[in-house]
Amino acid sequence: MDSTCKYCRLKCPTVQGLRSHLSQSKQCRQKHFEEYEAESSGDSDSDTMASAHELPQRRAIAPDDVDMDGLCQDLEPLSEDDDEPTINPPIPENPPNSASTANNNARKRPRATVEDVEDEDERWVQPFPEEFKAGARYGHCKTSFQKLREAQEEKGHAPWEPFDSKDIWELGHWLMTSGLSGKKIDAYLQLKTVREGSKPSFHNNRKFLQYIDALPDGPQWDCYPFEIVGDELDMDGKRKTEIVEMWCRDPVECVRELSFKAGQYSNREFHEMWTGVWWWEIQLLLPVGSTLVPIIIASDKTQLTKLSGDQQAWPVYITIGNIDKETRRRPSARATVLLGYIPVAKLEMFDKKKRSVVGYQLFHDCMRVMLASLKKAGEEGVMMDCADGFVRRMYLIIAAYIADYPEQCLVCCCGENSCPGCLCLPKCRGHTSPAPWRCPEEVLRVLTEQSNREYPTEFVDWNLRPINPFWSDFPHCNIFRSMTPDLLHELHNGVFGDHLVNWCTQAMLGGEAEVDRRFRAMTFHPSLRHFKKGISLTTQWTGREHKNMEKVFLGVLAGATDSRVQLAARGALDFIYYAHFETHCDESLTELDNAWKAFHDNKDVFIDLDIRKHFNISKLHKLKHYVDSIRSRGTADGFNSEGTERLHIDLAKVGYNASNRREYTRQMTLWLRRQERVHKFGSYLQWAVPGYTAPSASGPVVEEEADLPDDSDSDDSDDDAEDEDDDSERPTFTIAKKPPFPAATVASIVSEFAAPAFITNLERFLESKSIVPLLQPSNNSTFPVYKRFSLSLPTIHESRSSDTRDTVRAVKAQPQQMTPKGVKRAKAGQFDTVLVRTNPQQAGASPIDGVF
Repeated sequence: MDSTCKYCRLKCPTVQGLRSHLSQSKQCRQKHFEEYEAESSGDSDSDTMASAHELPQRRAIAPDDVDMDGLCQDLEPLSEDDDEPTINPPIPENPPNSASTANNNARKRPRATVEDVEDEDERWVQPFPEEFKAGARYGHCKTSFQKLREAQEEKGHAPWEPFDSKDIWELGHWLMTSGLSGKKIDAYLQLKTVREGSKPSFHNNRKFLQYIDALPDGPQWDCYPFEIVGDELDMDGKRKTEIVEMWCRDPVECVRELSFKAGQYSNREFHEMWTGVWWWEIQLLLPVGSTLVPIIIASDKTQLTKLSGDQQAWPVYITIGNIDKETRRRPSARATVLLGYIPVAKLEMFDKKKRSVVGYQLFHDCMRVMLASLKKAGEEGVMMDCADGFVRRMYLIIAAYIADYPEQCLVCCCGENSCPGCLCLPKCRGHTSPAPWRCPEEVLRVLTEQSNREYPTEFVDWNLRPINPFWSDFPHCNIFRSMTPDLLHELHNGVFGDHLVNWCTQAMLGGEAEVDRRFRAMTFHPSLRHFKKGISLTTQWTGREHKNMEKVFLGVLAGATDSRVQLAARGALDFIYYAHFETHCDESLTELDNAWKAFHDNKDVFIDLDIRKHFNISKLHKLKHYVDSIRSRGTADGFNSEGTERLHIDLAKVGYNASNRREYTRQMTLWLRRQERVHKFGSYLQWAVPGYTAPSASGPVVEEEADLPDDSDSDDSDDDAEDEDDDSERPTFTIAKKPPFPAATVASIVSEFAAPAFITNLERFLESKSIVPLLQPSNNSTFPVYKRFSLSLPTIHESRSSDTRDTVRAVKAQPQQMTPKGVKRAKAGQFDTVLVRTNPQQAGASPIDGVF
């Protein structure tokens, strides 16, 4: 039966979903009621109305309609009336996926209600069919922290065991996370102040590491050697060989660790991964009582050395979609864990023409071994303990793969001049016409026929590579639809940084010189970066710099380029900002699509100006799939490769720096294991000891390309910057506890702070508030002056989930000075304009009426 709403043409997954939509959508509900009234009053043909507008009835789901294979036979799902577990696992207060919320939802069985409110949006909640018992519970469990504490209590040990006291533990935590080498730790522990003062139970680095290795561990690391036999011969006439090592962990055990952080999900919202169509579709394919765990894989080759050495690492990360995306994005939350390192081999035993293909297959062979345990877990499920104290049967399904464009093509077995997701021809990538999606079954058929020397024509037409893919037999895995948008490489560094800036610069009258002049002329503002040297002399840009350029780029183009250039740039920039939305709805997705169309409607101006000959650019083509991906797997900010780029610092580069550079992968895994032990034990103590706060890691800082270059105009560190309140409940505004200028004269305020009417406005303010000062203000009066204060703006959840602060500055100019450290350059004053609404806004008035 058709489940499409006839009023707004919304395609609902089920008939029940259509009924839910009609009951919650105000406009559709009103239209349906009007038709019902017309039918009842006899204004229309009753037969026609009955056939065209009768509400579909809900069909009961028979047991035969559900695949029962893999359902646990020994354990039955707990009913909703079963007693709640008596354990209290450590859960942050009021997290979005908290167990308390989940348990309350399970007991109350909440239903969405409709309240007619003015200007109500058209969002609606559609519950998953209860007959499938998604997320069913199969018994109670104890968390790993509870099991560890019980074991310590049985032996009579303190929570700090194996350390003698809390102080010795904190010393060990600092030594492990400080980045000190083994020799420096030995030297530190030999200091008389340490030996006779704190008296640690370990006297050298070797003994100290034994204590660290005694802490609770996470998933184990395993080494898998791969012997590669080349086609070139050595001096003895034998084929050259090379043995490479792949270090990895069991992905199922990694998910078991992550499931403690995930909690239980309940509500369907339109921004997280569980709000997408994919989650619903896969859940319907799983047995009754199952819990879907979407697996998110990320991989990215990174450089470990600078300037020389040419050492690389190829880390693979894993996380799950049950954890909210904001938590996944935070490196400190450790919600994305390192799964393993793919070996980076030179493959010098092969002819140069064959090295690339052999390297492709080596990647897939390693990934097949690394992810092998996910196959059975996706087919039969695996019982896992959850953070809310219940056991569930988890089905681990590969849902998303985060990678840059070359690695997406590597995973999808296609050439780098084609789309990893669809069958668009390389010469048609600049067109807007849709192309069919790549089908996993058909691609596997073609690859198999090619390996059997049948040479199908699709192999060339689809631009495939002769590879045996690792994803061929994973259950419910469509690797082509799993390639999610990459905001960093595709938008900021790709469409904008590599293409749009270059095209618009060539289209501008005056070229690079005019662009630099306009960037230098931009007004100073705390939320904008000022490019005081322009942009033409910089050869390497980062995502952060491109984001800063995007904020002012339209202003740079205004009045100096063809209007179609500005419209094309506006379409591209609108697309970038819409794509960054953390919450989307149908209207915002329509605007995202309109922005994409606006760019394509005006992009031919670059051909007319002889700047481009075609637009067959892969990153530009991939924008076409953003709307489909957001509807399928949630908003794009949950799959941004910026997160993996940040993880390279902690999980690859710092570990490499801690090694001796020989066989460094093994040493990196050992270093990482110890770091995880320390972090996990700190979290355990924070749970087990009331009032204890785990010390924060103070590891070495690795300089990254994302840092601002020398030409950035970052604000100098003011004296009042450290005095601001760092309260978790941020008030409406924040200001320094002590004014930097506690007794500034009126003359100084008038001349140095650009306030010539200060006395007049002060008297007017006192009079409006009926305040009579003891001393009438005069030119001899002094006042405390602050450099800045920050306003906490209301959170716009579609744009960002964190608070936004608006800083208002009043910083006086500083002349050039000669100091013992050298010349301190002169700085211009920084004074921001503030608009204050003094009178309430009248209906129908201008937005600026009543603003002073």
